[in-house]
Amino acid sequence: MFDRSLCDACGECVKRCPEGALEIVGLEMALEDVITEVLSDKVFYQVSGGGVTFSGGEPLLQSEFVRDVARELKEQNIHVAIDTAGNVPWGSFEDVLPYADLFLYDMKFFSASEHERYTGVDNRLILENAGKMAERGIPMIVRLVVIPGINDSLGEFQGRLDFVKSLDAVEQIDLLPYHKLGVAKYARLGKGYVHGDLEIPDEERMETLRRLVSDQGFKVTVGG
Repeated sequence: MFDRSLCDACGECVKRCPEGALEIVGLEMALEDVITEVLSDKVFYQVSGGGVTFSGGEPLLQSEFVRDVARELKEQNIHVAIDTAGNVPWGSFEDVLPYADLFLYDMKFFSASEHERYTGVDNRLILENAGKMAERGIPMIVRLVVIPGINDSLGEFQGRLDFVKSLDAVEQIDLLPYHKLGVAKYARLGKGYVHGDLEIPDEERMETLRRLVSDQGFKVTVGG
């Protein structure tokens, strides 16, 4: 019997499992190892015109590490993007700004109360950081998450869109429809999936929202 409530992420259970049924997902890597791994695909970045995106989780919770990796990448003329939810101190942004070419900025709600209801924190810091980014002319792609029955009402969506319109540095808006890819991951961790009953937004709804964004003059994609 495996009691997950006792887990402190030490990894000893993986070593001791007689059937090999447990595994550690992910690796701890030193700065030099990450840079070596990333640079092994340098030719691909050059040919494709792409680059490296720091994502997560929230990469800016490790802003100093991201900064150090990004600095090395910029010395190699590799494009650097940061995918963030924005709910970190402004100092975490300042760590990486000199080495980032683009920010992918997630927005789940415009309403502070609804944001706190569903995420546990309000969104004042997220909006403030987005405003500071725009003031500095830092290129952004804003990603609007669409969750049926949660944040897809026209009022809530228009609130987010109006805020994005106030940010001069936004190059594109990506509409990200809710998906259920996390259900299997939660099951592997022995956890219940709180919103497993939510449905994926249908194509008609996404098209309505896409047109709403496009009519405001933005370049828009569905699915990022």
